[in-house]
Amino acid sequence: MIMDNCRFTDLPRDSVIFGKSTVMSELHQKLNRVCSTNLPILLYGESGAGKGLLSKYIHNNANGVIGPYVRVDCMNSSGTLLDYDPCPFVPDRPNTIRPENSESAPVGTLFLDEVGELSPQLQLKLLHLLHEGEPDESDGQPTPGARPRIVCATTRNLRREANEGRFRQELFYRLAVVTLEVPALRNRLDDLLIIANYLRRYYSDRFGLPDGPFPKRLVERMHYYEWPGNIREFESFICRYLILGSDDRVLRGLGSNNDSAPAYGMIRPGDALLKEVTRRTLAEVERGMIVKALDLHQSNLKKAANTLGISYRTLINKMDQAGLPRVHHSTKSSEDLES
Repeated sequence: MIMDNCRFTDLPRDSVIFGKSTVMSELHQKLNRVCSTNLPILLYGESGAGKGLLSKYIHNNANGVIGPYVRVDCMNSSGTLLDYDPCPFVPDRPNTIRPENSESAPVGTLFLDEVGELSPQLQLKLLHLLHEGEPDESDGQPTPGARPRIVCATTRNLRREANEGRFRQELFYRLAVVTLEVPALRNRLDDLLIIANYLRRYYSDRFGLPDGPFPKRLVERMHYYEWPGNIREFESFICRYLILGSDDRVLRGLGSNNDSAPAYGMIRPGDALLKEVTRRTLAEVERGMIVKALDLHQSNLKKAANTLGISYRTLINKMDQAGLPRVHHSTKSSEDLES
């Protein structure tokens, strides 16, 4: 994804990264507060939502960070920690990989993409890295080297993974000092045209393609579609439109979601009666509240029902109606079974 892989000097302006939606404005404010610290940050959200781009934004805007930015794909890491010895940030340790021009860098940013995929052995090594720079228990002196700012990204519910023993709890609590949700593209549709215009200009300049406004029906369909691949899918769509030069051809690629309900804020005449749109919207909101309650209580159905103010049986019925995975049913605690 170009917006995710561009060089630091080519990062889009804040107005493009964060747009004008309320949810992204709130995220922008939170990031600006934590950038002035060296606290670990955990970014979670769907694949393609732009977590990598935000990690670069954090690196560029962190006060006093003059060291390297190192991105690690945890899904493909094996053998040594994250395919890197983490010691590019430790100036005096021999036999280490050091990013170019980082000899004098006291700190930097280590971005761990899909950190939930790390094996137990690599989780332990990462935990050791997080101890770098902390006082040693024996003499109270800091360990050699400067610790990098740690930014992690995941599509998993790491709290649940840690509670169920699939991720080290100590590591989770160290990584999740600041936890921020990166919203899906369908939840920030007010930003859609801002991102589209940026990508249009980017690719027009890069490939020498004609640059002009998007047709009205293309803009409408962009708001109608749910974008399951998020910004990564949206970027491919814009690039394909510019190269093919025909909205008829690219619109065929959005056929898989044509029969779904229109996204919030984009109701077209004849799409559905107001009553039906309201019913579907409320069903989506209700489903989201149930999922959050289940996550909050680690799938304890009785506690989730109490939080939602409904009975245990009503919660089960609503989960079935919402199509939520029945895995939640199998995670009932002894407290649930006594209900």
